[in-house]
Amino acid sequence: MSAFAILLHDDPTAAEIRAKIKDTYPDPDRYEFSEHVYLITGPKLATEITAALGLDDNPELNAAILRLNGSYSGRSWLKLWDWMQAAASTTTAL
Repeated sequence: MSAFAILLHDDPTAAEIRAKIKDTYPDPDRYEFSEHVYLITGPKLATEITAALGLDDNPELNAAILRLNGSYSGRSWLKLWDWMQAAASTTTAL
């Protein structure tokens, strides 16, 4: 398992992708950073996530999938850091 960020564009397809993210990656595998940024734990390859979300099948859907490398810093809510810590304990490379 690895950790990824899913970045959604601010366009009409975002709602459809949000619903797919929530169906495919339930809590605690998903952290909603904002309505356009999700963190998930999933398979090792970003292409597996794009396939699971149906992005390969529909050229109208717009999103970017980024694998997280384990280096993070910043100031945020405790809930985010708790999720990151839990994700790091279940992934091979966060």
